Amino acid sequence: MHFTSLFKKRTVIQCLDYINAPVAVIDENTRILDLNGAFCSLVNESREALLGRPLLEIEKISGISGELKKSIQTRTEQTGQLKLNGRVFNATAYPVMQNGRLSGIIFEDVTKFVELEDELVKRNRLLMVLNTISTVFIYSDEIGSIFGKLIEKIQLVTGLDLCWIALKEKDTEKNKNYVLKGTAGLSMNFRRKLETGAFDDFHEMVTSLKEPFHVLEQEDIEKDPLISGEGIAFLVAQPLSIGPDKAGVLAIGSRVPVAMGFDLASLLHLIGNHVSLIIEKVRLYENARYLAVTDALTGIFNRRYFYDSLALEIARAKRYGTYFSVTLLDVDDFKVINDTYGHQVGDNVLKNIARAIKTTSRESDIAARYGGEEFVIIQTSTSKSEALKQAMRVKNAVESEYYIDHRIRISISGGIATFPEDGLDEKGLLYAADMALYEAKALGKRQIRLAGGQAG
Repeated sequence: MHFTSLFKKRTVIQCLDYINAPVAVIDENTRILDLNGAFCSLVNESREALLGRPLLEIEKISGISGELKKSIQTRTEQTGQLKLNGRVFNATAYPVMQNGRLSGIIFEDVTKFVELEDELVKRNRLLMVLNTISTVFIYSDEIGSIFGKLIEKIQLVTGLDLCWIALKEKDTEKNKNYVLKGTAGLSMNFRRKLETGAFDDFHEMVTSLKEPFHVLEQEDIEKDPLISGEGIAFLVAQPLSIGPDKAGVLAIGSRVPVAMGFDLASLLHLIGNHVSLIIEKVRLYENARYLAVTDALTGIFNRRYFYDSLALEIARAKRYGTYFSVTLLDVDDFKVINDTYGHQVGDNVLKNIARAIKTTSRESDIAARYGGEEFVIIQTSTSKSEALKQAMRVKNAVESEYYIDHRIRISISGGIATFPEDGLDEKGLLYAADMALYEAKALGKRQIRLAGGQAG
């Protein structure tokens, strides 16, 4: 029953006896005229100590003094919120009599409602995190931009200004175990450390921990020679997983101190799990794309990818007035090898030749299996003479190796054509290279010929 309704029907003391919630009746100077036992329990003082005392002098409930004063001055109902003894109360001040000088204040325990509201807010925030991060993979047109967009979303939902993602990918050329995929808020010098593998030991330590996080606060950071000097005051590094395997590290930090509380830990744990799922999708996508353009036997590009790349290279060369070469290579007497030793031996020969081509090719070159025992290499910004030198390196590498327990050796023949002098389109350029290869075969095999009848 409403406080004012009770007051109209009974005396103040009788009214208070009917109310279980903490209640006090005060005058215009906030002196307590009457109160109930629940109010005494709330402020942990006796009835005698409270009667006649100004309500605003009670320190525990001084937080609602503004609402109480406003209610007395305006004779209107006012409500404020107060936290006492680990509970949350709505404190409502009522003008008891329209023309009188009495007021009342009642405290309603709303702890459960506040906790429920907080829980809903947390869940909504977590849903926002999931939805925000999920859009990265859905809306990214290029797979290469995913990690940059992912870091942007992580910064958005955490409010932290530093971030990097490093994934475990063995890079024998640069002697690195972790490849940097994206950063935000870091200096060029710090980024260079990450790119050159200086943080490999740190990343390995994070992925080997059983705890979900490795937390570094300012004291820890100042002692770390790798991180100190960057102005980082707080850093959390957590392992990223794909199934049972550790895939990499997500590091999130700030240049101002941050307290690592339960809510932040829960948020970061959720983000880490979701980032791991996205990385798994990225890996599956990249694997599917790799299989679509890769020859299953040799592991180098397939014929389809070669044709696409050749068309792009011709368009680029025409636009910028540059040149490039195409080398066709063919295994001599490959049918004899298959017929004599079997197709498994023949497959091993093709794998070894593909390995030799990859080893001797530059990073910018595109090597592909053209079909059967034929291979092709697009050599960007390469003249005919330079292409010949590279083709000879492949030829020598292949012919210097023994096969089938040192019983046989393999030889290859090749033909080289250069854009634009030997052909202005795909068909013309490949025809010129094919004719040069045909000439090499006709002249006794085991040699490289150049388009236009030039000897290799």
